[in-house]
Amino acid sequence: MNSLNTAALRVALAMQDRGRRLATELRGRRDAGSGVVETIIIVAGFAGLAFVVYLAVSSKVHGWINKIPGASGP
Repeated sequence: MNSLNTAALRVALAMQDRGRRLATELRGRRDAGSGVVETIIIVAGFAGLAFVVYLAVSSKVHGWINKIPGASGP
């Protein structure tokens, strides 16, 4: 029974050591694609915001132009 406990303890320690090594390796790796994805998301967000601002300003400007006498044509 003592040798079985020793073997189980060795397996458990080996698994723990392997887990620590994997965790260290994963922490050391840099996710190369995350910067590109974040940049695309930021650019798309600003493009959406610019479009919303354009729509708001465009309707306001068209409203002002329509108030000008003779602005609709000759």
